[in-house]
Amino acid sequence: MGLFDKLKAYLNEDDPDDFIDEESKKEESKGKKSKKDKEKKVNKMSKDNAKASQKTEEQSQADESNGAPDVVMQENDLTSPIDMRKNVQEYCEQLIDVNFNMKDMKREYSIVTSYLTDIQRIEELPVEIANEIVDNAKKIEMLDVRRQTLQQSEKLLSEEQFNTIATYEDEVLDTIVKLNEMEIRDSMIRSDMGHLEGEKEALKYQKTECIAGINKIRTAVIVIMAVFFVAVAIVSYFAMEQKQPVAIYILAIGALAMAGFAICYMKYADLKNEMKQEDAKIKKAVSLSNKVKVKFINNTNTLDFIYDKYGVNSCKELEYVWEQYNRMVSDAAKYSKANTDFKIYCDELVARLKRVGVADPLVWPNQTKALIDRREMVEIKHNLNTRRQKIRERILTSENIRRTAIQALKKGVAENPGLMSYVDELLKPYDISLEE
Repeated sequence: MGLFDKLKAYLNEDDPDDFIDEESKKEESKGKKSKKDKEKKVNKMSKDNAKASQKTEEQSQADESNGAPDVVMQENDLTSPIDMRKNVQEYCEQLIDVNFNMKDMKREYSIVTSYLTDIQRIEELPVEIANEIVDNAKKIEMLDVRRQTLQQSEKLLSEEQFNTIATYEDEVLDTIVKLNEMEIRDSMIRSDMGHLEGEKEALKYQKTECIAGINKIRTAVIVIMAVFFVAVAIVSYFAMEQKQPVAIYILAIGALAMAGFAICYMKYADLKNEMKQEDAKIKKAVSLSNKVKVKFINNTNTLDFIYDKYGVNSCKELEYVWEQYNRMVSDAAKYSKANTDFKIYCDELVARLKRVGVADPLVWPNQTKALIDRREMVEIKHNLNTRRQKIRERILTSENIRRTAIQALKKGVAENPGLMSYVDELLKPYDISLEE
């Protein structure tokens, strides 16, 4: 089916039943046409349709190359009234899409043209005014770089750490001094505990040596007694055999035994006295150790509380956090001033550009490099010209497609006026008419 047949099929779709009744009436009133007349009409329609199809295909290729909206009039071999109505709806939807896209493209074209006009005005400014604008732009660039540098200080501390230091800002310096003293005390207490533990172990060892000495003395006493009794027995035996007096020998042996006992007793007494002294020293060391442990526990608990309070692990770390906090506060003040100056110079630049007739001066505080460096301005202008050319080509392509669609619908309505109400119903909400 050719394009003309397709349009005729579209536009004949007003109501399927009316379409059938109308055709029946025509057949009854006019009669059957000859086969030859029908063939002539079909050949003529096919030729017209071929030309229209070729034009449509060329237009579609232009749309694809230029990025225009996808509005394509396809030829479908559809002859039923329902298919005709669907195809008319598709044409109208495509016309709506093209109209909507053209509005966007024209608006964008107007914006780009306005930018180019502003660039031309800026480039044609007198030297004195141009120099003032360039100086203003340089100040904006400098302040913007400073702002970005100062913003990096926001990462020195986490938000939680910053808020904690800010909460206890008045206490931090005193806490640092106190924390330093407590850490020194903690080190001393740990050292004292080590000395006391060493002293206790030494005293326990000496007590163990005393106990071992006492056990040795007891063994020596037993040996002395055993030797005494054995010696007395031997002397008595030999004296009885030889019938000599034994008293003098027994007395001598007894004296020697008593001397041994005396020595052992003296040594035993010394060891006992030393054990008492060691026990006393051990008790004192234990008492001192307990006191030191109590101090250590209290000091450690206080340190842990301060560490947890400020989220640190040492006095050095708290000092570092305090320094970073002060730097962040200082940088925040500097950033605030730089940001205020930045806004002042931006407003001043906008006001200067307004006075020289720039239509949209608000975009230039973000394009200060182009105001300073002419090469940047040339690059921007080149990009805008390229962009405007592409938009113009798309607008022309879309306009050709819109005209083709309108002409096609006009022909269809001319062939079947009953579809005009349906076309108006689809296009009226979008303020689109078939008048070019």
